[in-house]
Amino acid sequence: HGVLLSSSRVVVRHSLRRHRRGVQDRLDVVPYASGNVSRMTPELRLLRYFVAVAEERNFTRAAERLHMAQPPLSTAIRQLEQQLGAQLLERTPRQVDLTPAGELLLARGRELLSQADEVFAAVRELDGTAEGRLHMGVAPPARLGITPTFVAGCAELAPGVMLYTREDSTGAMQRDVKSGRLDLALGYCPVEQPGLAYERVCDAEAVVHIAAAHPLAQRGTPVSLSDLRDEPFIVAGSEDSSGWTSAVLDACAAAGFTPKTVPDPYAHLGMRAVKEGLGVVLYPRVAFAEHLGDSVLLELVEPVTFPFALIWPEHRRSGTIDAILGAAREIRAREGWVAAG
Repeated sequence: HGVLLSSSRVVVRHSLRRHRRGVQDRLDVVPYASGNVSRMTPELRLLRYFVAVAEERNFTRAAERLHMAQPPLSTAIRQLEQQLGAQLLERTPRQVDLTPAGELLLARGRELLSQADEVFAAVRELDGTAEGRLHMGVAPPARLGITPTFVAGCAELAPGVMLYTREDSTGAMQRDVKSGRLDLALGYCPVEQPGLAYERVCDAEAVVHIAAAHPLAQRGTPVSLSDLRDEPFIVAGSEDSSGWTSAVLDACAAAGFTPKTVPDPYAHLGMRAVKEGLGVVLYPRVAFAEHLGDSVLLELVEPVTFPFALIWPEHRRSGTIDAILGAAREIRAREGWVAAG
């Protein structure tokens, strides 16, 4: 690591040292850590730990993200501060805040880790096998039916690539892919944005989620969207899921009507809202468990599908991302997921 990254680390350490001296001169404070014994070039491992804590603003969440216990993580961050001779975090009972030095290290550290991963991956790919780690976001509707199949397929077809997944809304994941916090994402009905590349993985069959006591549910037969023209349609309550809302409106327009819409006041795929009788939900079948209790799923007479797509930075494509894209295409073909592109 030292040979490959020495120049970048010199830049980070020089910037931190210059910033720290400026703060000390203005505020007349003593250095955070003194003595040459503690001053040494930190390992990449410590930098990864710091970035996780800085992004989560919480040691517990960062430890979960890193799959480690919290006490060793706290010890590692203190070690990093001692090695740099700078206080990076302000610890409070409720959260963790970054000092100016911490803000600098977070910005430069992300760049450094990204460069390191690219270098290591390129070296490993010389033997024809992509290896490395990728942080991938997944949309909640993919949780039950798509994500397990996708991750298992990638483990089989791209065994050198370790996927670390977390759930979030598609809009939030697109921002994180742009910023570098995520390497790629499996989004649901994504609204395409400049600077990002997209490849559709699956067109998921939609069903109508409706209260079990509703007359259409009692009928027990497939329904047409036009049968629902007088029903309120529950749509996304956040702009981060606006692509799904647009897809629902487009499907209704194709059926010849404009629905009355109700923003979902809950964050549970419309589950609670449907059971409370607030409306009906048009959603992928793969997003639902087998047993729903007080609600049911109705098939549609006319097919409606919603897309799931992989999203990655347009200008930061790597061998590991290429390996996942190749795996995704093979998974898509063998699972029979209908997709274009």
